[in-house]
Amino acid sequence: MDNKPIFKITEVKIKKEDRAGFRKEQEAELENSIPAEEGTLLLASGHEDAEGEDNYIVELYRNPKAYEIHSMANYFDHYDKTISNMATSKKVYDLNGEWITTKPKEALDAYADKFVIRVAKVEIADGKHDEFAATVKKEMRRAIAQEPGVEILMAGSNKENENEWLFFEVYANDEAYDKHVKSKWFVDYIKGSEDIVMDKQLHELTRDVMAVQGPIVMD
Repeated sequence: MDNKPIFKITEVKIKKEDRAGFRKEQEAELENSIPAEEGTLLLASGHEDAEGEDNYIVELYRNPKAYEIHSMANYFDHYDKTISNMATSKKVYDLNGEWITTKPKEALDAYADKFVIRVAKVEIADGKHDEFAATVKKEMRRAIAQEPGVEILMAGSNKENENEWLFFEVYANDEAYDKHVKSKWFVDYIKGSEDIVMDKQLHELTRDVMAVQGPIVMD
C-alpha cells in the first residue's frame, strides 16, 4: 500500500426510520466498489446503539488517485446524496494514516459473524504527536504479530488537528479482545501514554458491512 493512503472515518446519525435504507446503501456501495476497484482497500460500517441511529463508516483507499477513481464512479453520487439526505448529522474525519494493518481476507471471513469492533477517539497533549505515534506503533506491531485474534488495527491523526487521533480495531471475538487489553504490550501502551492522552472515547460497534482487499500493511 502507498505511504499516503486516503483514510476516512465518518460519524453519522441516521433517523430510525431510515435505518434499513442506510444499511442497504452501505451494502450496495461495498458490492459496487470492492470487486471492481483495486485501489479501494477497505470499506466498513457499524452502528453503536440498539436502534442503529449512531453509525461509523470507515474507508481506506490506496492513494489519492484510487479515491478519485472511486468518487468518479457512476454510483458514488447517488450513494453520497442518499446518505446525506438520511443523516441528521454527519462528521467526516480525514486522517493521516499512522498505522494500518489487516489480516488476509480469508482470515477475516472466518470470524465475520463474531467480530468485536471498536472505534476510539483520543485527544493528546500539544507537541506530543511523534512520541504518541511511536508508542502506538510499538503496541500495534506486537499485537498484530503475536495475537491471532487481532484482525485489523488502523490508527490515524486528524489532518485538521494532529492532536486528535482515531482508531479502528477489529478482533475475532470477545475472547480475543479480552486477551488483547490484558496483554503486556497493551498495558505498557496505557502506562506509557497516560501523561500524553488528555481524553479518550471508546465506541463499541456492531458490524453492518465490511470488506477488505487484504492483507494490508502500512507502518
